[in-house]
Amino acid sequence: MPKPVRLLSQLKSATPRLPLTRALAPLPPASRRLLRAVAAQAERSRMPLYIVGGYVRDVLLGRLSLDLDLVVEGDAIAFGRQLVRSLGGSLLAHKPFGTALWRLPPGGGLPDFVDLISARRETYARPGALPTVQFSTMVDDQFRRDFSINTLALRLDGTQAGQILDAWGGLADLRAGVIRVLHDQSFSDDPTRILRALRFSGRLGFALERKTQQQLRANVGRLDAVSGERIYNEIDLILQEPKRAQILSSLQKYGVLRAIHPKLQWNAAIATALAHIQKPAKVWGIAPTQAELGLVVWLAQHAPTTVEAVARRLRLTAELAAAAQAASGLRAQSRKLAGMPNSALTFTLQRAPQLAVYALYILQRNTPFAARLLAYSRRWRSLQPYADGNTLTARGLKPGKAYGHILQALRAAWLDGKVKTRKQEAALLETLLREQY
Repeated sequence: MPKPVRLLSQLKSATPRLPLTRALAPLPPASRRLLRAVAAQAERSRMPLYIVGGYVRDVLLGRLSLDLDLVVEGDAIAFGRQLVRSLGGSLLAHKPFGTALWRLPPGGGLPDFVDLISARRETYARPGALPTVQFSTMVDDQFRRDFSINTLALRLDGTQAGQILDAWGGLADLRAGVIRVLHDQSFSDDPTRILRALRFSGRLGFALERKTQQQLRANVGRLDAVSGERIYNEIDLILQEPKRAQILSSLQKYGVLRAIHPKLQWNAAIATALAHIQKPAKVWGIAPTQAELGLVVWLAQHAPTTVEAVARRLRLTAELAAAAQAASGLRAQSRKLAGMPNSALTFTLQRAPQLAVYALYILQRNTPFAARLLAYSRRWRSLQPYADGNTLTARGLKPGKAYGHILQALRAAWLDGKVKTRKQEAALLETLLREQY
């Protein structure tokens, strides 16, 4: 794939235009061919077709982007059905918004899906509510977007192919390096734009335009009306960013974290911990996303009561909430855990989700305790004595509490190095059995 080239400086005219060969060059060849086929269908259907938002912004800045959000002036669902008939795949329509997800045929180097969107205008019944939509023009569709730099649209079909539609000053703001909302009610209409503004600011190194900054501060309190799922979705995206620490620091600065929960914090220690997160090795037996791991490491550095409250506010899944709460509890007693013998440590850790143990490992990096946590994951948690329930039954012991007591004692002996051979285990078993009679 060609390296993206910064194209912003090449736009000189009042109606900026790029050859499609240059504008689409960062895409894989299969995606370029797909877009040309889609554009041909749009021309036949007399539906102006644009690629919008992130792709246009990033290609002008010389950044790699594979976002394929396509907007038609017309019915995107009907257009999507035409594409399925001519090019294959399947369509998942969302009629209230006039949008569709076009799932592409597998293989051939194509993306899994393409978003198809009807150009529309939106109205909001109340802050934080989902919008009511109606079909409209591309310029109206641009106005419903969050920031000027995300309004840019590249025409794909017909004689106007390559023309950049810039009705709201996105090109000027790209050149100036600023994030600017389009109208005074933007953050009020959708308070999650507050988190997106700070995410884009951190990712691109852009400043918040002065009025946008004022409006952001004035509307932070409106996040209280936004569902936990929507807020968590934005945090999830932030935690996937390479500059997540810088972005989260901005959320702290503008009072966003406090608006999510009064005790949700961000500080240098948390930033340092997040800088050290990495995909767990196979020995840990888990495969969390970067965002899930980042969230657990972040929340682990809060009090358990705070973690519980934040998990409720963000409507975390039961599994993720349990991991975060367990990680918080482990961190709180880490000094005590570090002083435990191997057996007691193992019996404590095995009651916690493995993701919580890995989070503790990250927090204890470069310490002797971290080496023991790794040993737990590699060997101790799976270590079992040779004897099992069948062995005890064959020795005449009736099933009951004694089974568990004896087997745990044997396992503890192995973990603590008191038993190192099968013969030594057999001798200890004889002693334990005599104690039962």
